[in-house]
Amino acid sequence: MASVTPASPFESISGKLSRNERIVMRTRNGRMHAYAIQHPYEGPLAESRKKAISAFAEAVKQCKVEMGDAERQAYWEGLYGEYKKLAGKSLSRANRRFFGENSTAAAKDKFYSTLRGFIIAQLRKTTE
Repeated sequence: MASVTPASPFESISGKLSRNERIVMRTRNGRMHAYAIQHPYEGPLAESRKKAISAFAEAVKQCKVEMGDAERQAYWEGLYGEYKKLAGKSLSRANRRFFGENSTAAAKDKFYSTLRGFIIAQLRKTTE
């Protein structure tokens, strides 16, 4: 006999319900979150911002390629395991070791909670 678990109608909602909506839904680490956009910037993008956006988009594409290859994914999982182990002892030391002294992660004591985020940050570090 089959076991059926019906899906909630809001189990996988993401994004806005309408174009002018200020409430945005997303799923992070398996949990659904709702957040409000307070003061959105509506002006033109600066050249430096356009470069940052395109560099991030390129890192996301490269991450997808890296995670698609089993050998490369194993490499990244090993590196991420080292990062988590060191971060458990000292987050700032782990960020300085894996991202450099002057990185945003080291300055803000940011912990990368997902493998994907860690890979993207590492790829961004190498292109800067």
